[in-house]
Amino acid sequence: MKSAQRSLLRPAAWIVAAGLLTQTIGAAAPAAISTAPELFAGEMEDVGPQYLLLEKPRVRALEAWADLELTATSNATLVESDPTSSTITSAQAGVTWHGATREWRGGQLGWEVGAKVQSYRYGFITGPNQQVNFLEIDRNDFDLIGIHLRGDWRRGGWFAAGAFRGMSLRSRATDHVFYEELDLEWQVFRTWSPTARRTFALGIEGAGRVSRTDSFGLLPEGWNDRVEQGIVVVFDQAMGLRWHLQPAIRVLATRYTHSGRHRTDWHENGRVTLSYSLARNFDLRLAVGYDQRDSSERWIADFRKWDLGLAANAHWRF
Repeated sequence: MKSAQRSLLRPAAWIVAAGLLTQTIGAAAPAAISTAPELFAGEMEDVGPQYLLLEKPRVRALEAWADLELTATSNATLVESDPTSSTITSAQAGVTWHGATREWRGGQLGWEVGAKVQSYRYGFITGPNQQVNFLEIDRNDFDLIGIHLRGDWRRGGWFAAGAFRGMSLRSRATDHVFYEELDLEWQVFRTWSPTARRTFALGIEGAGRVSRTDSFGLLPEGWNDRVEQGIVVVFDQAMGLRWHLQPAIRVLATRYTHSGRHRTDWHENGRVTLSYSLARNFDLRLAVGYDQRDSSERWIADFRKWDLGLAANAHWRF
């Protein structure tokens, strides 16, 4: 199941892209858009936060946020055959310190550092005693701790960012850390606003990931080290003062770099997110999405799944 848990974070990886985008478009999008927290993951991660860039003056340096999402999925453990439908609950909270921006090469250069905690729980509605592969589904529950340091540069419709990230995953069933990862990520996006209420973004992204998997000695060191390259397309349509409709498509290619592996994965996913700004610091979102992965290694599952998620996000600046 640990492989499935790591794969669960793959959709979240483009949430990282989404979080970056959310902070950069603003001149073209109404102020009602708000930021969903970054997940790595990473994949989260939890797919369907705001996608378009919102550039705001960084008057208050410290940001605190919390996010709760309940997802109904057609393939809870990301298997290739006989998938099981269930629910996954993701609760996360974090803090981010935004450094002061400065002018550089005709644009604005900024940085931030942050930390987060996140908890995944399986079977919230179906019940923790739901059986998957003869085991209770709640044995897949795990917690995540993550940190990041990011720099970004904005100029007109262009946005570029680079980040260092680290995360640790702990199994709730065994109270044992089973996976750790250090990442170097980059992204470049171009945005267009044909109207004041409509924005389009196209971006490329990449990452190098160094991992440690606790397999009780079964796998060699660095077995899940990999590099990734992806393309992201996002559209945002404002509807009134509080509603936003945001379809997005992402294609990700992953190559595993361990000398004993010959694995390349293709991961495609699409999301349509409807978000509502309930208050200045509180948002709701409803998302439907489809994910699929195809791997060149025959013992790695080529999964397909549909998701329906309902989430709430709160954020404050101090």
